[in-house]
Amino acid sequence: MSAVDSMVEIYVFENMQLLEQLEVTLLDNEKQAALSKAQIDEIFRVMHTIKGSSAMMGYDGLAKLSHKIEDIFAVLRQREDIPKQAWALIFDLVLECIDFFKVEITKVQDGLLPDGSHEPLIARAIELDGFIANPPKEEEAPHVEPPAQIIMPDDPKPEKIAPAVQAPQKATQAQHYYMAQIHFEPGCSMESVRAFAVVNSLEGMYEKIAHEPEDLGVNCDEEIIANGLTLYIASNVYGEELEKKLGETMFLQRMELIECDISAMPPSISGELPSAVVQPKKEEPEQTQSAGIEEQYPPVIKQQEETAPAEQKREANRGSGGVQNFLSVNVGKVDKLMDLVGEIVTTESMVTKHPDIVELKLESFDKQSRRLRQLTDELQDIVMSIRMVPISSTFRKMQRLVRDMARKTGKEVELVLLGEQTEVDKNVIEHLSDPLMHMIRNSMDHGLETPQERLAAGKAPAGTITLEARNTGGDVLIIISDDGRGLDRDKLIKKAQEKGLTTKSEADISDREAYRFIMQPGFSTRDAVTEFSGRGVGMDVVCSNVERMGGSVSVDSELGCGTSFMLNIPLTLAIIDGMEVKVGQEHYIIPILNMRESFEPRLYDIIIEPDGTESILIRGKCIRIERLHRLFDVEGAKTDFYDGIMVLIESEFGSTCLFVDKIVGEQQAVVKPLPLYLTRNMGRLAYISGCTILGNGSISLILDANHFTGVKPV
Repeated sequence: MSAVDSMVEIYVFENMQLLEQLEVTLLDNEKQAALSKAQIDEIFRVMHTIKGSSAMMGYDGLAKLSHKIEDIFAVLRQREDIPKQAWALIFDLVLECIDFFKVEITKVQDGLLPDGSHEPLIARAIELDGFIANPPKEEEAPHVEPPAQIIMPDDPKPEKIAPAVQAPQKATQAQHYYMAQIHFEPGCSMESVRAFAVVNSLEGMYEKIAHEPEDLGVNCDEEIIANGLTLYIASNVYGEELEKKLGETMFLQRMELIECDISAMPPSISGELPSAVVQPKKEEPEQTQSAGIEEQYPPVIKQQEETAPAEQKREANRGSGGVQNFLSVNVGKVDKLMDLVGEIVTTESMVTKHPDIVELKLESFDKQSRRLRQLTDELQDIVMSIRMVPISSTFRKMQRLVRDMARKTGKEVELVLLGEQTEVDKNVIEHLSDPLMHMIRNSMDHGLETPQERLAAGKAPAGTITLEARNTGGDVLIIISDDGRGLDRDKLIKKAQEKGLTTKSEADISDREAYRFIMQPGFSTRDAVTEFSGRGVGMDVVCSNVERMGGSVSVDSELGCGTSFMLNIPLTLAIIDGMEVKVGQEHYIIPILNMRESFEPRLYDIIIEPDGTESILIRGKCIRIERLHRLFDVEGAKTDFYDGIMVLIESEFGSTCLFVDKIVGEQQAVVKPLPLYLTRNMGRLAYISGCTILGNGSISLILDANHFTGVKPV
């Protein structure tokens, strides 16, 4: 990866993280219509960092916009009498700027230039800046229109520019000589790339520049970690301007800037050998509007300290940041590691269960193979823990969706988040965002009533949507519930009959079946199409996406009280514990989490319906029987109940008994997707969630318990 590619990757990652953090802060405090001093300082620093990194990358539009927002928060840091009308405008503007930044940074990630128009946002920021600095008297301006209604004057006020660094007029000979010592935060990684970015950011501010290490195009991370980056600068710019620009460096731990005599410069600048550094000239830096740097970094020009031994400096630099407990790793490497662990699990099974070895009955081999299995399990658990991430990042994205929809629909909504620290495999997280977004939109548009309707029904004017996650064995249960109008069973059945989705009478349709109709493609109870719903697209997509992950969706509702959607999804999509069963010459894997028991059936417990449907009585409950050899058209399978065995499987949808020839034993299955040519030509196969490789090298299908227990493919 080139230095430029590395810089782009760092820029995208760091700024997207900052924007997510900033959005959470704003959404958490919007209802209070105020920000604490610590939060104002935090937002100021975020915008300052985005400005510096954008300017370093040459993205002038993003740098100008972040600089303007930074100016607004610089004013907020200095004032305590912020007019109440201003807070709503501040929240709206900054959230819109966050959206703009995300779109533009996504372009950068895709290899494009961030060419979006930032002028309208800057114009609004200038207007808001003036409003905050010179608020109208309350009797003169009792009400302030929201940002979208602000009418800009024909000749807007000139933008107030803080005394930031500007390109100086170059003279024939440099008038000042500086030496800068820069140390990055421990553990920030890619120090040589960051050093290259620092030098690049000073372009236009110097006549000559030299640096140690001399070659930043090669990997010199260790040298920079040990000794820092040293810059020798010949410039016409005053020290405070250079220091301000250097202070914008990301992950800057500390920095010293000393004015020197020309004799202290290296030969590339002075033509002479370096000599002692002269005492610096003390200058009082002017107070600026964006004066946050002085609080974060040392003063502009410092008195030179006594020279310490090199080894002591290195130890001080290394120890100042404390022990680093976290390490950033490329996601592709983790995925590759997971694939290798899956291959190890498969190979270990193929070796230990090879027919030639099993027949030898080697006690020592069995002992060592058990130890190998134990180590393999531990390795798998560790790798899985690396891939597990909290679901909070996905949950918090829904706050913005609720906020924006509430404004457009005129509804008052409170979003309650529970179980945010529940951890899920990162691949599952990636597939969750769209289903959750559809569910929240559905609850906002269909579920919750307007404040007037809620008051008429005896409810509080503000509705509540609860988003909860919790672990249930090897699965994660996500519940999206609201206290809205609920589902009208009769209306759903009538709509389903009109669309030909069922031929049953209303009395024969259970509540669960009625609620499941909303998962059907093209089904909608809306009579008119709106911005948010009415086309019957959404809930069927949710169901399909969740089932593609090996999960399931269920619905529960009470008319007038609210609706709950339960998403049951696996913790991971990579490796599962399963039970291998045999039917004829075919082998299948049943997830152990769905197995409840296995037993030999008794004929007097078997019930055969006139249409041929078979059921069995288990502890007074009648449970349907599925013969796998009939379902998958397997030849040579046992058909007499006395010769086979029943396996009872369960999910939240119900229970089913599978009739198989025999149970082979427990099998750790590395889940593989079905071959592309099958899914392309046949679509999603019912009752099958994937496949795996057995110990003898053959392929076995993994059964989907949800489809057996009552959920039919959508």
